Order: sequence, then structure tokens, then C-alpha cells
Amino acid sequence: MQILKLTNFIKNLLSIKKIERINFRNDINSLRAVAVVGVVLYHLDIRYFGGGYLGVDIFFVISGYLISNIIFSDLNQDKFSLKNFYIRRVRRILPAVLSTVVITIPFAYFLLLPRPTIEYLNSIIYTLFFLSNVYFSKLDFYNSEPADLMPFLHTWSLGIEEQFYLIFPIMSLILYKFFKDKIIIFFILIFTISLYINVGSSFVKFYLLHFRAWQLVAGVILCIVSQNLRIKYTDFIGFLIIFYCYFKFDDEYILEIEPRILITLGTALIIFSNNKNSLIERFSKNKIIYNLGLTSFSLYLLHQPIFAFGRIYSNKQTLLLGNKENPNYFSELIFEKYLPYYILFLLIVTNLNYKYVEKKFINKLTRVSVLLLPMILILVIAAIGLSNNGYEFRFSNQSQDILQFQDNRTNSLSLQGENCWERKKIERICEFDRNSNNSVYNFGDSHAGVLSLFLSTSNDLKQYNYFDITGCIKYIENMNASKECEERGYDLLSFNSYLKNINNSTVIYFINADMEIKKHGEVEFRKYFETTVDIFLQNNNKLILIYPVPQHPFSIPEQFIQKELDFYDNVSMPVEYFIESRETILTYQIYDSLRNKNIYKVYPKEIFCDSFISQECAGAFEGLIFYYDTEHLTKTGAKLVGDRVVEIINLKN
Repeated sequence: MQILKLTNFIKNLLSIKKIERINFRNDINSLRAVAVVGVVLYHLDIRYFGGGYLGVDIFFVISGYLISNIIFSDLNQDKFSLKNFYIRRVRRILPAVLSTVVITIPFAYFLLLPRPTIEYLNSIIYTLFFLSNVYFSKLDFYNSEPADLMPFLHTWSLGIEEQFYLIFPIMSLILYKFFKDKIIIFFILIFTISLYINVGSSFVKFYLLHFRAWQLVAGVILCIVSQNLRIKYTDFIGFLIIFYCYFKFDDEYILEIEPRILITLGTALIIFSNNKNSLIERFSKNKIIYNLGLTSFSLYLLHQPIFAFGRIYSNKQTLLLGNKENPNYFSELIFEKYLPYYILFLLIVTNLNYKYVEKKFINKLTRVSVLLLPMILILVIAAIGLSNNGYEFRFSNQSQDILQFQDNRTNSLSLQGENCWERKKIERICEFDRNSNNSVYNFGDSHAGVLSLFLSTSNDLKQYNYFDITGCIKYIENMNASKECEERGYDLLSFNSYLKNINNSTVIYFINADMEIKKHGEVEFRKYFETTVDIFLQNNNKLILIYPVPQHPFSIPEQFIQKELDFYDNVSMPVEYFIESRETILTYQIYDSLRNKNIYKVYPKEIFCDSFISQECAGAFEGLIFYYDTEHLTKTGAKLVGDRVVEIINLKN
């Protein structure tokens, strides 16, 4: 008898037959508010709020829950229509997206240089077709604009949701027709598979639907189960979990699955409770929280573009102001100075967008067909921009020449037509075999890669075999430190074995140590770095260690453009900028501590600082541009460092 009761209870619990359309829920509205505030604060880089990016995961669970409730309740009443469903989705999503794009176009035109303009135009096209997650998953972020300067980067989550909305109704309709009583089994299976394939962190897994489906499906399962079961006070626990995640996690965990599981659990507990007498319910009726929840979609859409363009404007002001009048006047300080105005502007535009765009279409006050014209106009504007290299005609001929120089900055080192950088397989290592008894190996990251532009073609090294191992790999044996390389397909074990067997040769070791210290911390970096140095030295190699290149607070080519300088003017920064960097000081201390007769040191600071210009570190001098961004050398700059390297090689051999 008891078994029968339990069986019936489970059947009722997992049945979709009793699912009815829910009314407006204050707790879910407050969840939206908490989610969007988390994301906004994260994009403002608020300290102790590094887990705010998990607000997106909250939205995924809510979306899965609400959309399944709509579909299953309509199916139970035999009134579900795919056509009506998709029309409702268009009404809910597309108007606010279009208005957001329209608002950003003037800012993009007047603030962006051609290359970021092209990225912007591509991103809005993909956004309009709800494919921005696919676009950003394939984007080379290393050679693109920084993430906080991409106005539509955040729309990747919108792409995932809309792709789910496209597939899920059709799937539900089929399952309901043939497997009504067992429908939850299929969703549990999808949940399990999607969660399983997330094992191991990956950049791609962050952006694509099949890796995120488990969170949306968690909302679906929750919809089915919670209709027939309530447990009071789990909402309080759920909010505690959410705020714990916001404060506990940061960017280091952004690709990890554990924070997503935890935030999903917290969200589920709140939705599951549906306790109308709790403190959370009363909290959710607070006017500010209530309005944030209502306007959360517009707020989510608009915050990133406004903050991104705010930062871009701040960068431009930094360039225009120069650096000599006020050495501490960096772009972040300018951004913070204007931040209250950006936030005020965001709140005003958000409320206007909600009141005059979102509500008009949600309440069916405006015909869907009117959306066609702005969409076509946006696509035409984007097409014109893309066909004109990012509206390149906005700039003078001189500036266009500099931009072309920047875009072709690397003149990519190649062997037999293949790019030598970032070769992932050891058998494809870049070799310039000159049948010599002496060999030179250039090892390191992109900084070493740029150096190869000069070294590989230097007449002074023609008597040496030259091997280029540059791009991603920075250490030997330390697999954890090279995790990013492994995720990008590098055969680390083969590279490690190869590098450990280099002997009786000259090894050039050049990496951005400052960035590595920021990433791993001083202690870990020292361990990785010194292990690599020891392995090279134990095989009777000579090691040429190149110290950090002075890093500028602005892009050297862009400063020419923004200030419309004469091409032959100089661009520089005070020596103090370079000296005062904490990471640079630590790098010097670590490098200086290495004392071995077979270690030879090259100091780029001596080359670029207090040499061309007194008390200044030169980025460009009398028409010669030494950098193609803030820290990477052009072939011209690489030659200045390379000449010192060649001098040491020829002297010691």
C-alpha cells in the first residue's frame, strides 16, 4: 500500500498534466533584479563582486522555467501554437534589441577606429539574428579589442536563450504528443548529457547552447516538479547561495562548471519555494527591486554598450590629454570620474526603452511588422561600414596609412607560406636549417614571436640554424601554467620533451613576465620561470634572457591618429610609468637574482628609455614606430632589441 502511494506521488510529481499558467511572481522578479545587478556590477569591475557574471546563469534557469510553463500549460489546454509562440518571442525580444543597436550606432561612428568598428558591425549583425554567441566563440580575443570595450559581447547569452526558444517548443510538442507521461525523462537525459560534456573548462563551452542547455533544462525540470511540490523557506537558502557565489568567485573561475552548478541550485531553491509569506517576498515588493526586475531586460541590453563606449571615450581622452601634464590621468580614472553620469544615463535610457519600446510590444500596442524597417536599415548601415573597412573615410589619408600599418603590423613570420607563430604540433616547428654546427632557439610568447620577425632574417645570424618556438608556450614542464595552451590544442608533452633536449645551443627566452605575475602570482611564476631556466642551462646552453619591454598606457599608432599628429612627431611616456609598475619591479628582482655565467641579459629599458628622448621611454621617434599596440614591438622595434641579442650571440660563439 505504501509503495503504491509512493508510486502515485512520484507520478503526480513528475506529471505535466497539472501544469497551469503561473501569474506574475514577485520572487522571480526579484531574482531578475539580483541577476542584472550582479552582471552590471561585474562589468563595472566592482571589487568583492567578481562573481557577478553568474547573474547570466540565473537568467538561464528563469528562462527555462517560465518558457516551459507557458508551453506546457498551453499544451494541457490544447491551445498551443508554434506561430503564436514565436510571434510572442519576437515581440518580447527583438524591439528592445533593435532600439539598443540604434542607440549605439552614433557612438560607434564617432568613437571607434576602423578595426573595432568592423568588430562592432559584425557583432550587431550576429546579434540581430541571435547568433552572437557563435560569433564570439570564434573570435580571436587576443588580436581583438579588450572584452570591456566590446559593446555587444554580453549578447552571447541572448543568442543561447533564443536558440533554445527556437528548438524547445518543437521538441516539447513532439514529446507531448508521443511521450506525455514520460516527458520529464527526456529532459533529465538532456540535462545529464549537457552537464557531462562540460567536464573541463573551455572557452568555447562558455558560449554555445549545447554546453549551457543543462541550466535552461534545469528550469524546465523545475517547472514540472514545482507545480506539485512546495518546500517553504528554501528561498532564503537560495539567496544566501547566490550572494555567496557573487562574493566568492571571480574571473579565475569564469570557465569552471562548479560556480554555475552552485548558482543554478540557489536559483532553483528560490523558484521552488514560491513562499508568499516570507521575508524574501516582502523584500521583492520593494519599489527599487520591483522596478529593477521589470526593466531587467532593457538594463541588461544597454549597460554593456554604455560602459564600453564610456571606457572608449575615456581612452580617447587619455590620448588627447597626453601623459606629461598629469602622469596619473589614466583612462580608468577618467571613466570613474564620469561613472555617475554613465549610470544616470543608463537608468534614464533603460526606463525609456522599457516604457516606450518593450511595453508597447508586450502589450500588443504596436504591430510586429514595423520592426522590419529598422532591421533592414541597420543591416544596410552595417553593410556599408563593412564594405568601407569600418567607415575608414572618417579619417585623414595620413591616419588611414597608420591604420593600415597597424593592421599589417606583424608581417607574419612564415616558412614555406605557413605562419610560424603558435604551431601546435612539435613536428611542425618552424626551422631555418642552414646546415650549421651552431643553433639558436627563440622561445617565448608573442613578444618572442615579434622578435623573430627580425632574427629569422638577420644577415648576422645566417651562419646559425634558427628555430622559432613562440606564441603560447612560456614554460617547460609546468602544465598547469600552460593550461590555456592545452585548451587551444597544443601538444604540451611533445613540446616539453623537445625543449628539454636542446643542448649546446643558444636559447633566447622572452616572455611578458609582468602579465604572467598578474596571472599566477609572484611565487607560482618564480617556480615556473626558474624551472624553465634551470632546464635550459643544464644542457650546456647559453641563455639570453630579455627583460620586460616598457609598456605604454596607450596604443602608439592610435595616438598618432587621435591627436592627428604629424607622422614624424615623437610618442613617449615618462620613465616613471615603466619603473613604478609593481609587476615590473618584481620581474626585475626575479631576473636579477639569476646569476650564472651562461646567462646573458638584454634590457629593453636601456634601448627605449632615456635614449631617444631624455627621461622618456620612446614609442615612436622621428617617423619610426617601435610598437604596434601598447607593448608589442614592430619589426623596427624588434630590430633594436634583436641587434643586442645578435651582438651577444656572435660575441659568445
